[in-house]
Amino acid sequence: MNSEYVVRLDGEPMRFEADVDPEQIGVKAARLAELAREGIRVPEGFAVTAKAYREFVHHAGLAPTIAQEIRRFRAGRDLVVAAAKIRSAFCDASLPAAVADEILDAYEELGGDGTEVAVRCSPVASADAVQDDVFLHLTSGADVVAACRRCFASLYNAVAVGNREAEAIDHLKAVMPVTVQRMVRADVGGSGTARGENTFVRVRASWGLGEPPQADADLYSVHPGARPLIVRHRGAKLTKTVYADPRGTRPVPTTPAERAALVLTDEELQELARWSVVADKHFRRPTTLDWAKDGHTGELYLLEVRPGVAPAVTIRSRGRAVFQPSASRLR
Repeated sequence: MNSEYVVRLDGEPMRFEADVDPEQIGVKAARLAELAREGIRVPEGFAVTAKAYREFVHHAGLAPTIAQEIRRFRAGRDLVVAAAKIRSAFCDASLPAAVADEILDAYEELGGDGTEVAVRCSPVASADAVQDDVFLHLTSGADVVAACRRCFASLYNAVAVGNREAEAIDHLKAVMPVTVQRMVRADVGGSGTARGENTFVRVRASWGLGEPPQADADLYSVHPGARPLIVRHRGAKLTKTVYADPRGTRPVPTTPAERAALVLTDEELQELARWSVVADKHFRRPTTLDWAKDGHTGELYLLEVRPGVAPAVTIRSRGRAVFQPSASRLR
């Protein structure tokens, strides 16, 4: 379904009925949607649009509260206190019925109550720092609606307010889209990153959730092509991060078998390498892909696309080596 307040991010097959607009669904969601169009697997889900955020702020009459607390901050009130006052007003307000109904309808399309989803902020502007606010393994429509409201409120954490002040951005024009997607059970599978470096794709992988530390992870170099070359380095993988009730995470020791095994098969490495090549070509920039492997289905999923820093390229000029770094920002 696509509407004023909700845009579907993927489908089977990967088709989109609406234009992918970062101003409406946020940069993170837009990048995922663009690559899903290229055939890369992303978790099924939907985006709650910037228009939904604006309707919420208007319906709840939050603009005067925002303006008042910003004036108080500029007059000397502590930034943390002023930002907290605004967030409290957001969390105390109810979403308009039309917005809540569309969110609930979209969640019902994913399977409804009992279907595990993750709810994430998807900022439009880099100044709107949200410190990776994410609400994991939610299993009811009511929880999804509440998490969307909390994501809206995160637009007024102290860091985001301070950033907009420093950049002279109008707070009342800021928006916060939200992404809702099926949970990928990486806690019983694996996760990591992939990024292109010259002719190789470097993949980092570990058991469980999150980006693994380089010293602890499996490291792979994959040369994509008809005759792929794969170099493997098995990491120690001493711990992994798993989901923990109520909706949190916790580290646990890995088993001897997990420490001895490689996280990814050659076929999976080739798939991740292909994704990395597609992403770099699509965005015309180096990218870093955050991926996860669902431990129940065995499928790989793209979770996030981030600007990646290209390695320095050695250019031979009259017998001398010159190092020329590439640009690193996504469009």
